[in-house]
Order: sequence, then C-alpha cells, then structure tokens
Amino acid sequence: MLLLLDIFGWITHLSKDSELDSPGHMTSDSLVAHAESTSSTLLYLLLAHLGLVSETLSHAASHLGVAQSISILLRALPYHASKGKMVIPAEITAKHGVVHDDVFRRGPQATGIDDAVFEFATLANDHLLTARSMFKETGGKIPRAAMAVFSAGVSVFMVSCSPTYE
Repeated sequence: MLLLLDIFGWITHLSKDSELDSPGHMTSDSLVAHAESTSSTLLYLLLAHLGLVSETLSHAASHLGVAQSISILLRALPYHASKGKMVIPAEITAKHGVVHDDVFRRGPQATGIDDAVFEFATLANDHLLTARSMFKETGGKIPRAAMAVFSAGVSVFMVSCSPTYE
C-alpha cells in the first residue's frame, strides 16, 4: 500500500496541466530544472520500482532524463514551430539572433536557427556524456538490472547523431 501511495505522489508531482499552455523557457537552467522534475523523475520511479537505490544510478538518471527531454523537444521543434511555439530556451535563441516569428514562418531557413539548434543539442549531449561518466568505475557498463531504465539513452544517442530540423 505504501508503494502505491508513493507512486501516486510521483504521478501527482508530474501532472501539471498549467504547463501545457505555458510559454517556452527563458533559460536553459529553467528547462533543465523542468526536465529533472519530469523525465528524470520517471526514471527515478522506474529505478525505485526495480529496487535499484544508488546515488550513482540516480545521478545518471538525472542527466539522462535531461538529455531525453531536450532530444524530444528537438525532434518536436518543427511541429511546435508550426503551431507558433518555440521550444528552445529564449537565452539560446537570443544569443544566435533567432526571431521566433521568422522560425514560425520560414522554419529551417530562419536566421540563426541552425546555431541555436546546435547549441541546444550540445546541451543534451553534455548531459548524456555526464550520465555515461557515472559508470566509469564499472568500465562503462550499466548494471544489468538497470538496463531497462537506461536503455532510454539509446534514443537520445540516435537523435544526437541525426539531423533534427528538416
């Protein structure tokens, strides 16, 4: 019964309807905090369900969740742009001179969008590399029992190797 209540608490924490219509994140830090409280939280829940309690696993899950969130946002960028929503944090788009309305109208031809996407993807890659570095003591091997949870990193890696905005 206690586990069921704990799971309900996690799900309640994740479901925030007010975020569905909210504007994009202003900073990378706010997006990372959001990713840690959503995607990373799901990974923590999976680890807990499997009885895998470890600081190393939790730290790796935190970074993998952030990388996963960013890769999902990058894959969804064309869709969101077509709906008039920018998913790349404003500090990144401003740094590269991206005009949001230009992205909404011109898509990948918008000035600065390639550089903004690259910087955002680099942030995801940095988190993926940090997650991988958590397993240096084990020769880079993830414990077999945790493979189901950390296999989410495969899709993040595949996105980082392919074009994101076509």
